[in-house]
Amino acid sequence: MRLILISFSLLLATITYGQSVDEKIKQRIEYQETPGIVVGIYESGKITYYAYGVADIQKNEPVSSKTLFEIGSISKVFTTSLAALLSLENKISFSDKAQKYLPSKAVLPEKDGKAITIEHLATAHSGLPRMPKNFTPVDINNPYIDYREDALTLFLNNVELTRDPGSEYEYSNLGMGLLGYIITRVEEKPYPKLVTDRIIKPLEMNHTFVSGMRNDKLLAIGYSDKNAVKAWTWDNESVLTGAGGIISNAEDMMKFLIAQLTSTNTQLSQAFALTHVARADAGSMKIGYGWHIRDENIVWHNGGTGGFRSFAGFDKTKNKAVVILTNSTTGADDLGFHLLDEKLALKELKKPFSVTEETLKKYVGTYELSPGFNIEVTLDKDQLSIQATGQPKAAIYAESETKFYLKVVPAQIEFISDSTAVVEKLVLYQNGGVIPGRKVK
Repeated sequence: MRLILISFSLLLATITYGQSVDEKIKQRIEYQETPGIVVGIYESGKITYYAYGVADIQKNEPVSSKTLFEIGSISKVFTTSLAALLSLENKISFSDKAQKYLPSKAVLPEKDGKAITIEHLATAHSGLPRMPKNFTPVDINNPYIDYREDALTLFLNNVELTRDPGSEYEYSNLGMGLLGYIITRVEEKPYPKLVTDRIIKPLEMNHTFVSGMRNDKLLAIGYSDKNAVKAWTWDNESVLTGAGGIISNAEDMMKFLIAQLTSTNTQLSQAFALTHVARADAGSMKIGYGWHIRDENIVWHNGGTGGFRSFAGFDKTKNKAVVILTNSTTGADDLGFHLLDEKLALKELKKPFSVTEETLKKYVGTYELSPGFNIEVTLDKDQLSIQATGQPKAAIYAESETKFYLKVVPAQIEFISDSTAVVEKLVLYQNGGVIPGRKVK
């Protein structure tokens, strides 16, 4: 038995009418969705920033449009933009086999005579898995820094594709990381320098960089629930940097998004335009080079690391762009889509109910749901958390004195007491299931 800690995005509820944009954003702090949130909106040629909450809970430092966040997988569209630039310079072709740009010691798998192309990597249709099977970080809290060329080569030489390249969409950090690695080989420059020289500097994104390349006092602390987590860092030897290594702020990301909306004769603008074109299906959406395309007009990507979530999207028909940066693992994709198109619903938010510390202490203990599968309930200050056997700890939030909910997954926990007010069991509600567990300790 498992308490499945997998979140599904776009589980949207009803639209909240009557609220201002400011109120909708501020509510994310009031409902404890994230310690801090910064939103940038470009519309009718005007940029508006909204910033609420804190960058550091302990120091109570407020966030601003200059606060730096890990943008995670939004880095992927920087990588595909670099690939588009190289294609315009005839240094690569999206139709080329990716093997052409790899060292001879690394051999990409094929399936039924079909090879992985650069386009397959850029559109998440390579057939490669989401992550390499030999991805075993020394430090799980900073997972990508020590995955090097030798490990990538070993994996590629031994992996077997389960389907033809180009036949099916599967989001892959490995595939996009591999594309970033190929670009560095073509240009003979490390990824941090390449993305800086070709995109960051031309757009004057002066506060954007690859994590680990410099320290900056404006960098927010990332949080998983209310627990501070390590920053994810990368260096010149990390081979998957192109999948998620960039740090930025709302002001710089708005420069990046406005550049997506602006058509000029520059090569960079032409490269951006190439990435927006729908190339293949991606579930219920389409995908270009890195960018996902929803409802034909909304071009977007999101990102997540150990303690951050991000959203970037734009609509050329409206000449509108939105960036959202948070220092939590909850995310605000629904808010991003809603700000681009008010017809798209916001998820239902729950305001945590206040429960006394005396009551919370009664819930602490071990609950057995089945032989060998327990849920451990702990209390740290005023935060109650659960940890199922073999799974990470997750905070739970009160909706009444006895009922709690998780933010990382759609699940609830209810505590049941006997006639003498002694807590005797909990009940887990998830995916239609009702699973009781008696308190054994």
